[in-house]
Amino acid sequence: MRILLVRPRSSPNTIGLQHLMRVEPLELEAIAATIPEEDKILIVDMILEDKPIEYFIREFDPHIFCTTGYITHVQVMKDYCRIAKSIKPSIKTIVGGVHVEKFPEDLNDESVDYRVVRNAIIVFPELIEHIKKNVLIPPGVLAIKERLNGQLLPEYNFKFPFPRRDLTKKYRNKYFYVFHDKVALIKTSFGCPYKCNFCFCRKITNDNYFIRPLENVIKELKSISEEEIYVVDDNFLYDKDKVREFINALKANNIRKKYLVYGRADFIISNVGLLEEFYRWGLRTVIVGLESFNNSELNAYNKRTDLDTNKECMHILNKLGIDCYAAIIVPPEWDTSDFHEAQKYINELKIKFLNLQPLCPLPGIDMRFSEKDLIINRKDFAKWDLAHVYIRPKRLTTKEFYDHILRLYIRSIYRPGNVISLMKYPLNMQWRIHIGLFKILNQYKKEIMIHKQYA
Repeated sequence: MRILLVRPRSSPNTIGLQHLMRVEPLELEAIAATIPEEDKILIVDMILEDKPIEYFIREFDPHIFCTTGYITHVQVMKDYCRIAKSIKPSIKTIVGGVHVEKFPEDLNDESVDYRVVRNAIIVFPELIEHIKKNVLIPPGVLAIKERLNGQLLPEYNFKFPFPRRDLTKKYRNKYFYVFHDKVALIKTSFGCPYKCNFCFCRKITNDNYFIRPLENVIKELKSISEEEIYVVDDNFLYDKDKVREFINALKANNIRKKYLVYGRADFIISNVGLLEEFYRWGLRTVIVGLESFNNSELNAYNKRTDLDTNKECMHILNKLGIDCYAAIIVPPEWDTSDFHEAQKYINELKIKFLNLQPLCPLPGIDMRFSEKDLIINRKDFAKWDLAHVYIRPKRLTTKEFYDHILRLYIRSIYRPGNVISLMKYPLNMQWRIHIGLFKILNQYKKEIMIHKQYA
């Protein structure tokens, strides 16, 4: 049986962090590892392909078409399934991903045969076998056409095989994450133990948190040829004992790689010595959700940190020479003075890499908003990218709000000291990042022009 696994291309309406980061489709590589050897598998990464999806469907002629994505890919995934059915009516279509797991009804379409709603690593091979035998799927395993009303879904199972990275061999030298070139992904845990109320991550696993056995992680890490490793845990710097065990395992196995991980500011200031040691064994970048420079906002987000913690975190990372990709939430209450205050702290703390996220009421999060305040329709999936302005600004027009975000990006990223610091990277990487930033800034300019008429 021929099985086509597709990572979708983003919609032009999605403000594209993909311009600054293109990483391997780990979820497809993982489910590919569950498929029997006698079946023929093809992974197509549409982010990197110039040909249309029709080409690969006709060329490979699959029996099963599978695509996976996030909320921004909902319409694209349905479109792909429709195209697959139009080319080959007998084809079976499967969709998956974290949004499908939580909100399968958004993929309710006559072109979608199956939606994997839990435990994809276990369910997917079972589904393939049922399709082969042309028999009904056991209830409670999958959502088929309608959401499972009253059915008890199986408990979460965090089994994770070694991904089939060989199936993305043709793409691997094109994967990068900002200044991490030719980067590979590895996942060592699932879920997040914290309860920040703006975050969707922990909702994916219903607050379950699971850490893979260290020996399993090290074995996979040793099998990865790339030097640059992006650990895609929601929070890798969580348990100091686990981090120390990981460092000790790197030493014992003499694994020399460079790491990009997620971490919290409070962990960093409480474990400086551990960070120093991790730096000697490859830690190069930490993605930190600073979220705000205002204590009342941090309290409202249930972040359990404060401004002093964020300041000390940046001081430590700068002193150690560890890059920080800082995420800042931009709430609708901000006015001009708040943007200026944020600029002051960004300069003071020497934040080099910045991700500004307008407060985004993703479906399922704990924060509550009045739907009448939304300025983007819930069904306009492509724009739910954590970059658009979703909630009507309270003190500025939407045009002014976008304008301030754009200016904050430009003044932060292109301040003289920051530009000089980026010169340590190879010219081709600098050029790629500048081109990516130019594309993102142009997308913001487009939003400013759209809202200018309402100003």
